[in-house]
This record gives sequence, C-alpha cells and structure tokens, in this order.
Amino acid sequence: MKFKDRDRCHVCHRRAERAALRRACVQCGRSRHLQDDGRCAGCRRAAAPRKPPKTITCRHCGQQRRNAGHGLCNRCSLADPGRPFRYAASLAKRLPSPPPWWNLLVEFAAARHHPSGTMAVLRETGRALTANPATTPHQLRRAAGAPISPTTERVLTAFFTSQGLILARSDTRERAALARQRYLDAVPAPLGQAVAQFNDVQVSEQDRRTRTGRRTLSDITLATRLRILRDLAADIGANRPVTGWAEVTTADLERFLARSPAARHQQTYVLRRFFAWAKGRRLVLANPARALALGAQPAFTGIVLDLATQRALFRRWTTDTTPARERLVGLLALLHAATNAQIRTLTLAEVDHARQALTLHGRPAPAPMDPATWAAIQACRREREATGTLNPHLIVSRVTQSRATPVHQTYLARLLAPAGTSPALCRQTRLTQLVTDLDPKLTATVLGMHDTGLVRYLADNVDRDRLRPTAPGR
Repeated sequence: MKFKDRDRCHVCHRRAERAALRRACVQCGRSRHLQDDGRCAGCRRAAAPRKPPKTITCRHCGQQRRNAGHGLCNRCSLADPGRPFRYAASLAKRLPSPPPWWNLLVEFAAARHHPSGTMAVLRETGRALTANPATTPHQLRRAAGAPISPTTERVLTAFFTSQGLILARSDTRERAALARQRYLDAVPAPLGQAVAQFNDVQVSEQDRRTRTGRRTLSDITLATRLRILRDLAADIGANRPVTGWAEVTTADLERFLARSPAARHQQTYVLRRFFAWAKGRRLVLANPARALALGAQPAFTGIVLDLATQRALFRRWTTDTTPARERLVGLLALLHAATNAQIRTLTLAEVDHARQALTLHGRPAPAPMDPATWAAIQACRREREATGTLNPHLIVSRVTQSRATPVHQTYLARLLAPAGTSPALCRQTRLTQLVTDLDPKLTATVLGMHDTGLVRYLADNVDRDRLRPTAPGR
C-alpha cells in the first residue's frame, strides 16, 4: 500500500528514509546510523567498558569461575563423575526402547574412561540405537555398518565380551593371514599357485596341531617360509623366464643361497621342505633341493654390554629418581633374561608377594626376584594404583589405562631409550653370560627354552676376565 504523493510503498519509503540518514562513522569509516558523537553503535559498544562476567564459587575447586551448571565451573563440570550418568538417564528417555544392558554399559565406560570420553561413547551408541531400535550387540560394529568410531567400537567390544553377549574376537590370526597374503601376492604368476597351495597345507597343519594340543609352528615361522620362497621366485625370474617349479635346478638354488651365506641353514631347510612337498604333489619330477647341504648353525654375533655399562645401568635402575617402569623393564631383562612378551603380559595375579617371585610365561617355575627388582615391582604397583586403572597388567601406559590389553611391543623399547639400551640388548647380554658361565642345558631348563637355541651363544665366547694371566703357584 502506498500514499498518493509517494511512488513507493510504506515499507520501501521507510527503508529509503533510513538509508538517507546514514553517514560515515568517524572511527570505522563504514556507512552506519550514527550517534550524537559521530560514531556507530558498534564502535560505541567496543569502546565501552565490559561488564564483569557472572561468576560463582565452584563447589568443587572453590575458585571464582563462570557457572557451567550444577554449581561447577566448566573445568570441573567436564570432569564431574556424575555427568555421564545424568546424560545416560536423559538419553535413555529419548531412546525408543532402551536395551537391557544400557545401565551396565554406562557403569563399564564410566569406570574406565574420562567423563567426556564416556559421553562420546554413549552419544554414538545412542545414535545407532535411535536409527535402529532393534540393533543387537553383534550389529554394533563398524564392519556391520554401525555409525561408530573405532574407539567406541573397542569399548563396546570389551563390554559385550565381558557380559558374555558376544564371543571374544582376536585379530592376531587375521593380521598373520594378511602378512602371508602379502608374500603370496608378491610371488610371480607362474610360481604363485604352488606357493599358495603350500601355504594352505602348512596353515591346515597348524590348525590340526592346535586342536590336538601339540606343539605348533608360529605365524612368524609360516610367514618366514613364504618370504624365502618369494625371494627365491624373484631371483629365478630375474635370471631367466620359467613357467613352473619343475624348471628349477639345483644350480638355481645354489645361486640363491650364495646371496646370504649367514641364512643358508634356514633357507636350505625351507627349500628342502617345499620341494619335498612339491615332489609329493608331482609338481616337480626330481627334488632339486635334495643335493643341498645344510649350512653351519649360525653363531651369535650380536652386541653385548660390557661390564662397565652393565654396572652403570644397574646403578641407574636402582635409584628412586628413575621412572619405576623403566627400572622394572631394565632389571627384568638384564638380571632375569625376561623376554619382551613376558614383561608385557605380566599381570598382578602373577606377582607372588609371599615368596617375592614372578610367574613368567613359558618358565617351569616362578622366578625369585632380587631385592632391586622387587623394589622396582613395588614402585611400579604404586604408580599403577595411583592411576585407578582396571587393567590387570603390571605395566600400563596412557593408552592402555582404559583397556585390558598389554602395552604395545615397542613401548618397552621406548621406556629404555633414555638409558641408551633396549630390552633385547639386555636380555642377550644376560643369556650370553648364563650360557658361558653355566651350562646350556641348565640355562634352558631354568628359562623354559630349548638347549639347541642356546648353543649358538657358546660359539667362541670366552669371558675376558678368565684370560687374565695369573701368578705361578696360585
């Protein structure tokens, strides 16, 4: 609607009148409606003194901060232990049909994670349940298409496994299968089919031995065999074209073994086994590996710590200023020849306080601890209890505090990095001393090992102290 004396409607007329009143602000230079002092409203607000924020006395920390709710400041509110439970109760009311395990999940996650992390797990789980109220525990997985993060999936898997709602899953076999498949994919096409069949046979043998309770070959051994066959196939293909394993001769195998004389013993054993299997399957007419001679059992050629370095490390690991976990790992490897796996998987239940001993996996009897190592164990236990973790393992990291798994394989090496050594170096130093000073069979019996594996430490190893000349008659 417009008046007779205007060519615009009322709204446009008012808009044009207000636009004509705009002037350039003396402070910011923009075209604005100005106040009496020639400044726009924005510049006047920016120059005006700010109002002090409304603060309260936080009922947890007692500091004057802004109220984030429930009489707490923002920092204390984020760390409030009751926050996940309030959020879970509110979320349960919004769910179409809360599952019977909902409250148990809240307690499980709140006992292991920060309140903010617990709420993230509940939020993603609630979204999945809202999208499909009939979702089962087996469907709350990323592989099943659930819209959850890897962290939430790990928490849900641990919770459902502890409640018996799903079976425990281990990805060890999956990782080993992927490693073997990478080696199989690298074998050239004319030779790859036979290697794949050989892999199926050795995996079936491993499964059969596992079911019958017999000693099985490790996944590393199976992967090592495939790696050697992959290298052999690549070496043969680089010298001349072949269409099958039947064209491989003993000269080809000798040329391949000459590339790495130190590994001849292991490689010859693998080649003998593979070609014996191939001849039984009639993939080759004659066994070219039958004439191969096994190389000498390789002797230990690694690095060992000298006596001065061992004493310096012992002094470092017996002082209270050194971190407890570094002390424990170093002393277990240097004094007790504990492996990386034995230290990582050590749990509180395997610590015998009455006898001051540890039950290390693979050893026939609990290993008694010396005073220095036992003091490191107690210090590590105190640090662990201060974190409030529910992880059953003695050594926990920041990552495994909220889990039930052992630390990563590289974590122990990172612990000893400030000392300039590694668990493997400390352990092989102790093994060399035990085998040289005692007997390989006795050492193998105590450590739960095979004496054939310890004989390699005897090759030309003589303690320098025994070579010192002594006075006649003494």
